[in-house]
Amino acid sequence: MAAQRKKPTRSRKQTSPTGGGMLRRAGIAVVAAGILFGGGIAVGAWIAGGGSLPELSASRDLLGTPKGTTPAPAQTATKAPVPVQKPTQTAVQAEPGIPLPKMAKAVEAMKQAEAAPRPAPAPAQVAALPAKPPTADEGDLPAWRRYAVAADMSGGGPFIAIVLDDLGIDVRRSNRAVALPAPVTLAYLPYAEGLDSQTAAARNAGHELLVHIPMQPHGEDADPGPNALDMRLGAIEVLSRLDWDLARFSGYVGINNHMGSLFTESEEGMRLVAEGLRDRGLLFLDSLTSPKSVAASTVASYGVPTTVRDVFLDNTDSPEEVAMRLEQTEKVARKAGTAIAIGHPRDNTLAVLEDWIPKAKAAGFTLVPLTAVLDIRRGMATQQASRP
Repeated sequence: MAAQRKKPTRSRKQTSPTGGGMLRRAGIAVVAAGILFGGGIAVGAWIAGGGSLPELSASRDLLGTPKGTTPAPAQTATKAPVPVQKPTQTAVQAEPGIPLPKMAKAVEAMKQAEAAPRPAPAPAQVAALPAKPPTADEGDLPAWRRYAVAADMSGGGPFIAIVLDDLGIDVRRSNRAVALPAPVTLAYLPYAEGLDSQTAAARNAGHELLVHIPMQPHGEDADPGPNALDMRLGAIEVLSRLDWDLARFSGYVGINNHMGSLFTESEEGMRLVAEGLRDRGLLFLDSLTSPKSVAASTVASYGVPTTVRDVFLDNTDSPEEVAMRLEQTEKVARKAGTAIAIGHPRDNTLAVLEDWIPKAKAAGFTLVPLTAVLDIRRGMATQQASRP
């Protein structure tokens, strides 16, 4: 019985492990290819239809990318298309690696700033320009012309200009000088008090004004007062002090030196003064406190109107000295046609002048401001220079 039973036999094709495996792998490959092919078709159709991920589309809109531009996907899409939603600022979701939240806030702030009303632009600030030099065409005059007192020249010469300096400190005597019955030239010390009111009263009385600039004298005992021009301090300090002195009051035609026997011997120092006067249109009267003075020649070389005094009235404070010096002044005027005498507001000087002024007018002298004598002398110099 056992011999008659036969075991069933399998074909080699069915029992071969190699053949079965190949069939299974081929089937899997076909299925995978089909899936990939179908997915690719779906993705292509989605792209062709203009679909876009809502998150990425909103982000690109915020960044300024025109709507309708197809974004390039960062990774290969394998999932089904997501329905397009209208982007809103509350629904913006940035994908990993794109730091959009801060950008969205910044864009929102920019939009709000643009929507806000803008203030009117402020007017442009125009830088102050330096003063234009005066020109004859414009009718503008330098200070020494603008503040000159008109002189009555109808009586003819000789012409005498009386200059009283050191004014402003002693107010009582300064006021007495202002009350003199003739047009005189008054030189005020820049460190005096109440100069605005004092000089205004002097101009209202018909007198010309000078700034009596303190300058370095010879000798350690001589004190010209504060803010004196002193070359030992250097050029910058000299210019600074000159600016301060000239800013103390207004309405003056120029300056003369207070002391300054050493400073007026310095060509370097007087060049600094000359530049300051030229720029301001002022004249210079050399009080001639040193026989070695180079002040007038140096200042004149810069085009500054310049002249020098002829007589000191009161080196000695006595009536006799003043009277004798006024006689000397008359002689100079008769000989040269003009004379400039300098005195000080002392009781003896003022008393003698009060008595002499009417007598001088009666004797044929014309008392005039300093600028009148300067004009006459400049005219004489021009005539002499034009002679062959």
